[in-house]
Amino acid sequence: MYVELHSRSAFSFLEGASVPEELIAVCASFQSAIMPAMALLDRDGVYGSPRFHLAAKKAGIKAHIGAEVTCAAFSPRCLQGGFRLPILVASRAGYQNLCRLITKIKLRAGRKEGASASSADFIEHADGLICLTGGEEGPLAAALAQGGSRAAFEVVKRLTEIFGRSNVYVELQRHFHREEEYRNRVAIEIAEALQLPLLATNGVNYATPRERQLADAFTALQHHRTLATAGRLLARNAERYLKPPAAMRALFVDIPNAIANTVHFSSRLEFTLNDLGYEFPRYPVPDGETMMPLLRERTREGMQSRYGRA
Repeated sequence: MYVELHSRSAFSFLEGASVPEELIAVCASFQSAIMPAMALLDRDGVYGSPRFHLAAKKAGIKAHIGAEVTCAAFSPRCLQGGFRLPILVASRAGYQNLCRLITKIKLRAGRKEGASASSADFIEHADGLICLTGGEEGPLAAALAQGGSRAAFEVVKRLTEIFGRSNVYVELQRHFHREEEYRNRVAIEIAEALQLPLLATNGVNYATPRERQLADAFTALQHHRTLATAGRLLARNAERYLKPPAAMRALFVDIPNAIANTVHFSSRLEFTLNDLGYEFPRYPVPDGETMMPLLRERTREGMQSRYGRA
């Protein structure tokens, strides 16, 4: 048994080539008893989560909700911005905190691109959330590239201080890249030193290998390039598809606990959109105001900013 905890949909800024229903359909083809759950992490949002949840519900699969949140400069100081932190929702409070966190960074950025969260933002909204150390765009990889193994250790330690030691998992991925295996070795050493669990994922960007070409086309569009000029922006191979549990077990045959931990991790993610009901997460408002008038005023300001005064 295996649970894929790091998937994206096509809503993730053209990064993924599959819509949520396709990801669930492939997952269901493995049979729910073999892969009983899957997580969807869109970038800086939960765009695909409703469709992902509905498709998973029909297929008898548990849908975990999360996001990859873009980060600004992060403690320790040697780690600059430009990486993304994968976080997953464990409880209703966690879902509320994730929504508040995303709303805060979007409002702060305004119409400018480059919304990002700081250490302080995560500290304020950490309750009910569990974080992974990420793949090639995660904080561990960024720290390793910028400051070596010591910096990588320090940033993972900082994550345990923000989210709590029991809420940090060291992520391993294998896509047959040389630098990836070096990062995995460092990650395993850090996990042992800090007594953190390992977690195998595939960093899924598309449902099946044949969709790699579509993902490359989306990447070229995102960066305003043609396929012929996109170069290293494109994927080096087609390994980021939704692999069946047997393939993942074979890939991590030397680290079986990283596979086993996916099922235990999944059991901790109790929240689903079934638990949301009709009550939206409460947004903090100034004294003397309520949410609806504040939303109305923000909508009016946005309309005037985009279209000018009538």
